[in-house]
Amino acid sequence: MKKHIIDHLATSLALLSIITTTSCSDNNTADTNQLFEVKSVLPTKVMEGQVITITGTGLSEATSVVFPRNIVVNNIAKVGNGYITVTTPAGIAAAGGIVTIEAHGETTEAPMPITVGKPTPTRVAPLDQEIKINECIEVYGDDLEFITKAYFPGKDGNDVVVEASDFKRKATGSLHVYSPMGIKAGPSQIILEDCSGQKYTLPEVTLSDEIAGGDEAASGERYVPIWEDEVYIYDWANWQYLTSDQLNLDGIQIREGLMMRLTFDNPDGASVCVCDANWGTPDVDGNGNNTVWVGAGTTELEFPISQGMVETLKAGGGIIIGGGNYTLKKIELFREYPTLWLGEYTTGWWWYLPASELNLSAITPEAGQIIRFTFTHHDAPQTFCLCDGWWGAPYIRDGGESDNNITLAAGEDFLEFEISEGMATTMNSGTETALIIGGDITITKIQIKTD
Repeated sequence: MKKHIIDHLATSLALLSIITTTSCSDNNTADTNQLFEVKSVLPTKVMEGQVITITGTGLSEATSVVFPRNIVVNNIAKVGNGYITVTTPAGIAAAGGIVTIEAHGETTEAPMPITVGKPTPTRVAPLDQEIKINECIEVYGDDLEFITKAYFPGKDGNDVVVEASDFKRKATGSLHVYSPMGIKAGPSQIILEDCSGQKYTLPEVTLSDEIAGGDEAASGERYVPIWEDEVYIYDWANWQYLTSDQLNLDGIQIREGLMMRLTFDNPDGASVCVCDANWGTPDVDGNGNNTVWVGAGTTELEFPISQGMVETLKAGGGIIIGGGNYTLKKIELFREYPTLWLGEYTTGWWWYLPASELNLSAITPEAGQIIRFTFTHHDAPQTFCLCDGWWGAPYIRDGGESDNNITLAAGEDFLEFEISEGMATTMNSGTETALIIGGDITITKIQIKTD
């Protein structure tokens, strides 16, 4: 079976030309076709100090890369077949434009223009509570993929530097950075630095030198490794065909939309491409494409698996990983907690949640289990109150108006506590009211955590 799958995948390379332009493509013909031509420039949004990748044919003869405003760069790295990299210089036109490559009197233009990024942090959460070591600081704004470092004031008088490779999340609109060991407790301003060396001072937050759990278990995520190794994917010719024999899917219910996460080393920026075993194309970049450019320092990529991936995995097939310039280290699937309710509901005073709206097909609520409420993101404190269907008051935590009527801090987007005897009874009773919920918060999901 394994041999049959691999033979089939190898044969399928010949079919790549009919896959959509955003799908994986094979550039093995670069050396045999000496036409001097650029096929792609990635990423298409750049800024000073960023490494960009240019693919095409005849590029081994390239002598210079000319950026908008006629900025010439001669320091070119030839790192693969039809595959060069160059560092974006200072001074290119703010409006962007076309990149030109020169080779011994010949010139060729990239088929797509580049634009210039301008990192702009706009807000930080949480602002109204102490942030402990290992707790996450959320930064939101524009073009944040260019941020390469975060500086925290250290207790020894020196900054504690967190590199982008250690960021929890790094995307164009948000950064999630864990507060590191060695910080100075008290009101502080964290500083971000982009790939050009420019620095951005964030609004004041309050840091604590206490240590809190900042791992995935604390945040409620349950990613399960299905493959772990270390494979360098150097260019588009270096496809990785991972068969079902190489993937550990024990205990995971495969379905469309289940989240997959790739973890990799990525010091210079990379193209990451994923296909199912039949060269089907899952939505990897969130815009319908199965190939995405990830900036230097981004080390994780999450996306929902497609129906094609479900079918090939269940049939004993596998997945195909491609792209270039990164080291793949781990592939994980998200093992979900049972979801009792899913939607979007703003509580007000009161929301009488009927038992008929709870999905109890996968689990029976019991006293002592951990229930998890997930909310829409909020940048200001909001209230949350919970009663069982008989107005009994379960214990949520100390420090609120009462133990079951609390204030959620800015950025506190989920809440976990034990199910009470009263809650278990009314949730399982099938009565008109399973839970009574109040406050000024919008709930998106209710789950029960399992071991």
